[in-house]
Amino acid sequence: MHLIYIIFFFALGACVGSFLNVVVWRLPRGESLVTPPSHCPKCNHRLAWFDNIPVFGWIALGGKCRYCRSPISARYPIVEAITGFLFVLYYVVLFIWQMGPCASRDLTIQQDWPLYGLYVFTIACLLGASLIDAELFIIPQQIPILMTIVGLLVHTIIDRPALPGSLNVSARAAGLSAGAAIGLLISLLARWQGWVKISFPEGEPLLEIDRQMMLEEEEKAKREGRAPEFDGPIPPPYTSAQIRAEMRHEMYFLMPPLLLGGLFVIALMKVPALDHTWAHWMSYDWINGLLGALLGGMIGGFVVWLTRILGTIGFGRVAMGLGDVDLMFGVGAILGGATATIAFFLAPFFGILIAIYMLITGKRRELPYGPYLSMATAFVMIFYCPIAMYLKPGMLGLVSLINHWITGNDGGLSGL
Repeated sequence: MHLIYIIFFFALGACVGSFLNVVVWRLPRGESLVTPPSHCPKCNHRLAWFDNIPVFGWIALGGKCRYCRSPISARYPIVEAITGFLFVLYYVVLFIWQMGPCASRDLTIQQDWPLYGLYVFTIACLLGASLIDAELFIIPQQIPILMTIVGLLVHTIIDRPALPGSLNVSARAAGLSAGAAIGLLISLLARWQGWVKISFPEGEPLLEIDRQMMLEEEEKAKREGRAPEFDGPIPPPYTSAQIRAEMRHEMYFLMPPLLLGGLFVIALMKVPALDHTWAHWMSYDWINGLLGALLGGMIGGFVVWLTRILGTIGFGRVAMGLGDVDLMFGVGAILGGATATIAFFLAPFFGILIAIYMLITGKRRELPYGPYLSMATAFVMIFYCPIAMYLKPGMLGLVSLINHWITGNDGGLSGL
């Protein structure tokens, strides 16, 4: 029976990989993902359906367009094959090896297909974001937004406390989520109204690799007597003081979610009637699942954003991109704040060897962090349960210490 599922999910994953090839090329360039249909980028001839068969279509064509015989990049079948392999891997991980989220029973595809669907959806999004980030040093917002929407909807619909992978939380954790969500809406409204300015309104400081490419293109255009391929002048570099000053706007944006989230929890702790009423509302699984997914997203995004702010203030240069913040918000909304946080702290280990290589060779100093966040997330999705069991005693002790400091007892926040 497993073999049938493995073959099916490889084929499904390869088809998803074929779509990812379209996403990776068109999305950052502002093109439609639907129209025009698949065509040769050289002769623009529309491809027949049998030429679009994942992996095997490229092999049958010998890696060349049927109509103009131009070479077709091997990246297309590679991405399709990798996606198919990942779909199979996570089927094996969940339903044969019984790894992934901690569960009180064996996982089966018949019962736990929503969990599998969330996992492979996350993997597909991370792969697409990583390929774009590795090439262009950007993560299009559409991908994290889609991840967030799917995470909120699915957890609202299916979450139950005993369901593997659910994000149900304690009443007070849900209160933290609700307060922070209201604060986030206030921050978004303030930004929309112009009360809180966005950081780097004319664009973030250029990466050194981008500045060098633009300078080279400008010089080449002068020699050839034409206009550069980019629009407008090359943005001037920011000073370290200017970069640090811009972080204040991001700190202002984060204050309402932090303050209102904390105030909501304190109100629940100090007002028994409110605490009782709130606990009643949190007994509805759909509300709890929604707030749990929202809390996961905010934790995932906040950990990265806080690192961006502190790193930028400390080093006087932009430490991380807001695209990384968006990506981990989406990861947290699907997999939970704990998974997103662990993945963030493991990500450097996935990039350190390449970073050392690039520093030694001097090819470029900046690294796109999205691929390493994605690899760490994929790793934690497999090994989450043993990692969580290893960290749990320390985390429970930390939460108990914080609660004892706030309330004078060991009860209140232990559910967080």
